[in-house]
Amino acid sequence: MDVKRLIHTLRYCSFFRSTARGEYVKKKHIFGAVGDKVRLPQMILPLRCENIFFHNNIEIASGAKLTPHDAIHSVFNNMEGSDGKYHEHVGRIEIFDNVFIGANVIILGSVNIGPNAVVAAGAVVTKDVPPNTCVGWYRPRLSVSLMS
Repeated sequence: MDVKRLIHTLRYCSFFRSTARGEYVKKKHIFGAVGDKVRLPQMILPLRCENIFFHNNIEIASGAKLTPHDAIHSVFNNMEGSDGKYHEHVGRIEIFDNVFIGANVIILGSVNIGPNAVVAAGAVVTKDVPPNTCVGWYRPRLSVSLMS
């Protein structure tokens, strides 16, 4: 982590209110864009913040991770016989107006989350989320009867 990102992360995490964190990143131009009423959790500021865009009235719950880049290229480039031809993929993450992102959500690069959407807790977002939708991951409970 470079020194500038570390300083911004420490300052960012010092704010108690999620709205204050949103105001801080907007004032310091840490992300690509930050609209009004953006509420962010305490987190280590991600790499490639400039590729993350927030519109207005967004709430992101605790534990969420925004990852606009991958790191697999370093593994492939270090394999025996590799000629270093693999490059990091960096994609844009854009979160539009009136969006709620639940706890522990992971949003990968090259994803747009449309206006008025809800992303349920624990979801891994790899594709665009259409406007006015609720997306998530559902695991049905397994019922087992111990009585025959």
